[in-house]
Amino acid sequence: MEDQQIPPSSNQLDNFFNISFDDAIRAQIRSAASWARICALCAFISAGVGFVVAIFGRSATTLGTDGVAVSGFARTGAILGAFISAAISVFINYWLYRFATTTTKGMDAMDSIKTNEGFNDLRTYFKILGVILIIVLSLFALGVLIGLLSLGSSMR
Repeated sequence: MEDQQIPPSSNQLDNFFNISFDDAIRAQIRSAASWARICALCAFISAGVGFVVAIFGRSATTLGTDGVAVSGFARTGAILGAFISAAISVFINYWLYRFATTTTKGMDAMDSIKTNEGFNDLRTYFKILGVILIIVLSLFALGVLIGLLSLGSSMR
């Protein structure tokens, strides 16, 4: 027990693969980060434009079953839907933007910790997208199942 060697602990991140970046790889990572920044900024602008259009856009006036105009409800629903969509889009693309900025800073300063933080942000971005994709596909499958069940019950 007394003869066991205890490995020294370090505060830096573990360098598991001992990867070094040459100039070509650094340029490609910078290019990927700049495209990620462009995609994130376009998504932010798109979310803002969608929300503004939902607020100030014209909505069609429709009549309900009793002849009452339901444009107020439709407009409120459109604004609420646009707000939720914009909030989700901003939340998702925030992580993509953080990947772009942190990775670029890490590559410029040749700082492996900043680069690792950037790639961790990219990992978070894809995790969130994966969860949202699973939720959407589950809701779609549930909708198809309910549609098929209602079609089957109406044929009786």
